[in-house]
Amino acid sequence: MTDEPSGADDPYRVAEMTWREIETALESTSTLLLPVGTTEQHGHHLPLGVDVYMPEAIGERVAERSPALLAPPIWYGVSPHHTFKPGTFTLSSETFQRYVTDVCASAGRWGIENVVLLNGHYLAQDPELEIVVRELRTEHGLEAFHAPLVDLFAEVAEEIRTGEVSFHASEFETSIMLELLPELVDMDAAERVDPPVESLPLTEYDALGDNKVGWSLTAEDMDELTPTGNIGDPTVATAEKGEALVDTAVSELCRLVDALEDAD
Repeated sequence: MTDEPSGADDPYRVAEMTWREIETALESTSTLLLPVGTTEQHGHHLPLGVDVYMPEAIGERVAERSPALLAPPIWYGVSPHHTFKPGTFTLSSETFQRYVTDVCASAGRWGIENVVLLNGHYLAQDPELEIVVRELRTEHGLEAFHAPLVDLFAEVAEEIRTGEVSFHASEFETSIMLELLPELVDMDAAERVDPPVESLPLTEYDALGDNKVGWSLTAEDMDELTPTGNIGDPTVATAEKGEALVDTAVSELCRLVDALEDAD
């Protein structure tokens, strides 16, 4: 990958292109980036669309640098644990899996060979998207990949974090939003909410924590854990941290896209 964006003047946002422009673009790429998120509460200081805004903006930066098309995002996901606050939408796991699978499979019919699912609702809907990837590969012949954002920037996040816990709408997500869409962040309303002092072994309340056995929260669990909706400390978030996290995610995804295109 070069330092300068390649093909930045070429269209890549599928929703803004004509079918003839798509046809032309497929001569240069067979990779589709699909931002997958959900619409759910993110505390007092962040908007409901965080989990879509993040992967869509990161996908846009990737498509500016590497040969890929950027699909319209998936706005609704699996968020039953956030329904304790108004504004949250949620789908059943089965509906969500079928919907994402059908979107990707339809792209395969018009020439897409590689699909990268950019997951902004990481941890919570990782299990569903792993199933989607398996079906896309085994049933539809697509080279599919699940890319949870937290996995892409985990090493850098561990290095730059200053808060002890960043689980939901806290240091990482708030920092990324301060970098990408600061006008949607109300830092004056941000509040620190600490999780329980102790959790069961292998089940830490942290995006980079020791969550090894697999678990999920209910709306009742979340209601007991947080009065504001976030868990962790968003007050330590900065745009500088967000820039480091975003740059790392973009770089990692560009490496994947470039390798996929070189292999075609």
